[in-house]
Amino acid sequence: MNAQRHYKRISALESTYGTNVFGDTDNFANILFSKYIDNKSYWKIGLNYFEKTFDYTGNPIKAQQLDIQETLDREFLESLARDWFVSGSYNRTIASNLKSIYWNIGIGCYLGTEYTKHPEKEYQFIVGPEIGTEVELFILPKLAIIVGIKEMWSPLSVKEWNTVWNAGLKVLLYK
Repeated sequence: MNAQRHYKRISALESTYGTNVFGDTDNFANILFSKYIDNKSYWKIGLNYFEKTFDYTGNPIKAQQLDIQETLDREFLESLARDWFVSGSYNRTIASNLKSIYWNIGIGCYLGTEYTKHPEKEYQFIVGPEIGTEVELFILPKLAIIVGIKEMWSPLSVKEWNTVWNAGLKVLLYK
């Protein structure tokens, strides 16, 4: 569900949910408020949830105290980080035929917290910039195919670089 776009001073609430189809079933969800400045530029702010699977190495001192098989089993463990963060971005349409095709780029930042459990619970602060692009192709007046990519960087996270790809349908809900 995305906001109506490309009309001056219009605002909307939008929400997105997705899951990784290329491996681990990590999830991404958000709820955003967007406001158009003019028909080509807009800003967004909202709350996001992002899961990311990662491998970590167990404690080498504890690993030495275990037998050989336990050491092999525990040396590399898969874990899940859960990020809750607030993000804001400025977006601009850089190419369009003003009817059915829109190519947008955006730059912004985010801050929040990351929760991991390996083997005990840990919380850490995350902050970083994000950059993204998306293409909208309207196949009906209120229905578009949307494809996008966003890159987020946080030196404080368990994974410094995080890429979110999305593809789906955009349905405009207005009269």
